[in-house]
Amino acid sequence: MKQKLFSFFFLAASVALFSCSDANSQVKSLGVDDFVKTYQQTSGAQLLDVRTPQEWSQGKIASSKTINYNDPSFASQINSLDKSKPLFVYCAVGGRSAQASKILEKAGFKVFNLQGAGYSQLAAKGLK
Repeated sequence: MKQKLFSFFFLAASVALFSCSDANSQVKSLGVDDFVKTYQQTSGAQLLDVRTPQEWSQGKIASSKTINYNDPSFASQINSLDKSKPLFVYCAVGGRSAQASKILEKAGFKVFNLQGAGYSQLAAKGLK
């Protein structure tokens, strides 16, 4: 009986702990339509492209800033961004932006990550 009771409380505590950590997350992952809509409706929003300089030079969104996620100095370069303004992050297909979002969150940014999509989808939506 004690074993079952202990297991129940352990499970309940684990669920509560993980639920709270997700609720406090400063990263919100959005699909392309919600990402564009939220970006356009957010005053002072920053748009960050974490693709390589080569990718960025082949096509970019004019209002975006670029910091290459693969650059060893990525973590120090993000200090040039304004932590008081929401940050919308994208890459080519979603992998790097998801990883960058974790670093940006730890650095104190409120992050909106483009989930499962990338630059070409944003460009197709006419984001400028």
